[in-house]
Amino acid sequence: MIRYLIKNNFKLMVRSITNSIMIVIAPLILIMLLSSAFNDTMSRYDNDSDIVAGYMIEGNDVSNEMIEAFVDGAKDNGVILREYYTGKPETILKDEDMGGFVIFKDDSYTIYQNNAYKEEGRALEYAVNAFYENAAAKAAGLNTDTVSLTVEHPDYMKAIDSTDYYGIIEIVYFGWCAIVCGAGIFMSEKKYRIGKKLRVSAISETKLYLAKFVPIVSAVILGNVITVFLSNVMFGVHWGNPVLSALIILFSVAAATALGLMFYNIFDNVVVTIITVFVIVWLAGFFGGSFETYMFSSHSIQIKQLSPIYHINRSLVELSCMGHSDYVISAVVYCAAIILFCSFAAVLAGSVRKRGRA
Repeated sequence: MIRYLIKNNFKLMVRSITNSIMIVIAPLILIMLLSSAFNDTMSRYDNDSDIVAGYMIEGNDVSNEMIEAFVDGAKDNGVILREYYTGKPETILKDEDMGGFVIFKDDSYTIYQNNAYKEEGRALEYAVNAFYENAAAKAAGLNTDTVSLTVEHPDYMKAIDSTDYYGIIEIVYFGWCAIVCGAGIFMSEKKYRIGKKLRVSAISETKLYLAKFVPIVSAVILGNVITVFLSNVMFGVHWGNPVLSALIILFSVAAATALGLMFYNIFDNVVVTIITVFVIVWLAGFFGGSFETYMFSSHSIQIKQLSPIYHINRSLVELSCMGHSDYVISAVVYCAAIILFCSFAAVLAGSVRKRGRA
């Protein structure tokens, strides 16, 4: 019986033109528009241009002559230096999209490198080291033997272009609207009173839940596969580590479906369910980088990490541009927790309603 329900519900969803538009066509349109609109914002420095870095003076004994000599020497090595008087190096690196930052103290200096621009960071390190080795003693009278070098690497993601970024995160975002695809099932049940008939049958609430959960997840995943293929052919969107990316997408869609079914079983109203899910998904997407890239977002990391979409987006984007990500586990675990909790709540709500109408 459950296999029959799953098959019929799946056919109902696949045949829906509305589902095709939302899962396949809408993401492709947004990928095209957003990747074009934000192309300049996310573009990297031209490899042939000078490297731009920043510096700050914290030592009282650092002379103007030494700084002038350093700036001139760095320029000879293709590094343009900008002086900053306040701010944290990590924040400046992110906001100004620089390759590195130097803090001068009385007898030492600290170099901060942006991992998104490793070559630029190495060039800055070389310029600073060369200056202290070859010019510091003459320009400022410093004893170079007492100068210590500390290189720090803030946790920055390697740069990714706008096409790959939006080509990934828009598929994730629309996948979280999976419950909209299931509206056809709910409306059909309401129209023909199938739900009431099934609730008075001997079928368990868990099987009734799976009869909706499995076809919705399957249909949305099928739509995602088509979208991924078309986005690759049309725009050249690159996905990293196909196995891990597919696993994350599967868990993402399953979590979104479980969330939607939970609210549907609680409210027993299609419109209220869709509105509730839309508000939650929009907020999660807003803080998770579905609209403004999470790299440039001003929201605190603590707020971002509350959003499951942030973990999913970051893991997939980093897999695309770096081949690995520390967020893969958190994305899968977060989604698994949502699946378990929401599935349990949905079955429980359905059982309560079934007993109330028995």
